[in-house]
Amino acid sequence: MEPQIIEGGLCPACGKKTLRTVVVEKSLPHFGRAVIMTSKCSSCGYTHTDVIELEDKGHKVLELKVDSPEKLNYVVVRSSSASLRIPELDLELHPGPFSNGFITTVEGVLDRFEDATKKWNPSTEEERVLREKALKEIADAKEGKIPFTVVLEDPRGVSGIIPPDDVPSLRERGESQQSRGE
Repeated sequence: MEPQIIEGGLCPACGKKTLRTVVVEKSLPHFGRAVIMTSKCSSCGYTHTDVIELEDKGHKVLELKVDSPEKLNYVVVRSSSASLRIPELDLELHPGPFSNGFITTVEGVLDRFEDATKKWNPSTEEERVLREKALKEIADAKEGKIPFTVVLEDPRGVSGIIPPDDVPSLRERGESQQSRGE
């Protein structure tokens, strides 16, 4: 499917008709067919990305014990319907009505939690201490100082955690398809 581009959409953040949306259907390795939508407002910079799975594979819970720096490079594919938890750090991400799907690494997941924690504006000294403790634990996890578990739960079963060796680059995929005559 060729990408579809929709210009002049109404931006939910600033209300201007300057939202550009690109929609493309892809077959994703390990996950099947999906529609990837990316929207960006040229006025205020608002962005929204979502991966909409076209297949339902049933409820699935995946766990990855991150006990070495190499596992920070595992690829996490989170659908917009999936919950993501890191119990040892007391971090949780649950789907909501405007939830985004994303594809990142385990380290990228930690970056997302770190960014969200930095945006939190504590109103009490106790909350400030909790915020700083959370940021320190996330930093330690990113440096490989503490082991942790990534738990990905998806009622539709289309999310995944993939070792980096199982995610071919576009070039490698192109070469292997050429060698098979595709």
